Amino acid sequence: MKKVFFATFFVLVFFAACSDNNKENIYGGFDDVDEEPYETADEDHEKIERPDEAPMPGGGGNNNSNDSGESKDDDAVNDEETEPENDDDGNENPVSDDDNDENPDENQEKPDENQGEDGIYALEPNVAKCTSGIPSDSEKLKVLNRINYLRAIHKLKPVQYNDAYDEMTGECALVIAANKQLSHTPEKSLKCWSQVAYDGCYSSNISLATATNYDLSETDSAEIVDGFMTEENEVPPTTLGHRRWLIDPWLATIAFGRADYSDGNGHFVLGSAIRVINRDDSNDQQDISDSNLEFVAYPFENYPAELYNDNVMMSFTVISDKNSKIHNGSNINFASATIAIIDPNNKTMKVKNIDYDTDGYGVPNNLRWYAEGIKPNVKYNVTVSNIMINNNSEFYQYWFELK
Repeated sequence: MKKVFFATFFVLVFFAACSDNNKENIYGGFDDVDEEPYETADEDHEKIERPDEAPMPGGGGNNNSNDSGESKDDDAVNDEETEPENDDDGNENPVSDDDNDENPDENQEKPDENQGEDGIYALEPNVAKCTSGIPSDSEKLKVLNRINYLRAIHKLKPVQYNDAYDEMTGECALVIAANKQLSHTPEKSLKCWSQVAYDGCYSSNISLATATNYDLSETDSAEIVDGFMTEENEVPPTTLGHRRWLIDPWLATIAFGRADYSDGNGHFVLGSAIRVINRDDSNDQQDISDSNLEFVAYPFENYPAELYNDNVMMSFTVISDKNSKIHNGSNINFASATIAIIDPNNKTMKVKNIDYDTDGYGVPNNLRWYAEGIKPNVKYNVTVSNIMINNNSEFYQYWFELK
């Protein structure tokens, strides 16, 4: 049942996002103006990044709905507000004692998504009274373990859970659910608005789901992570902001919030937020200077089959400077890049809708494309060529197999 619901739930996330002209475009935001995605006073200092994309002309998702309801996911950000105040006074309080190595065993088993029997919430939200909740430790652990499982496949260091930000993500999820609206910069006029909610939405991947005659409180929180990873059914141009934040090598901590409620007439709402913003002047910035990481590719090596289909973009990020995150944007040029995907019979798979940017959303640069005819249990070899790094042409090779 969970597998079926996952497929339906997160396809609808992207289908329904732009069905109403009054709703925001996933990648275009709320009529955003063309501003720089971040500012900095020092080029050698890590830029303070917004959680997802800056405005992308023509951005947006497909849409659809059915009797089971609709959902939507937001990867856009309004640039009209000032920078929110940041809560940097919390120390890490990881839910898990997981001290995985930098390159965990690629053959490790998936975490048990059903571990923990203490329910979804340690503190139940009450949307009608504008009271946010806090997920239970087991629910936090589901999210943390799923993120770290996927990061391990990509050869990335694990992140820790920082419960100092539980209030921020909980308040953000509350505002999303109460208003059935998505924004990284929610307006003060919205029901249940607070500065804490604003800060939480500003620094998080956020999503909204609505359904009829389906209790969304049964949604496994780990499935929310998967929806952010696939970015399924988006219409180019799209910059894969949700995914890029979750598999950002420099990401160090996360926090999770959700808010469920029903109107009593068979209508259900679920708002959620995963805090992902990281900065080099806090514990949210991971040191990868000792790693052997050269790139981050999606999908990569033995990859969960449920996280890929023909409607999911593949992606590739170069890590040329492990000492400075921002330097991995200014020195990369994908304008002449080519992608070749070869199956075991030496057949070249069709690649289309190639796009790229070096704008620093999560990971500093990103090359992305769609591929046709990819099948599970088949090993594909990928060569990405003609990437200019400091004016030198480079190529990379890797393989993947959907399992």
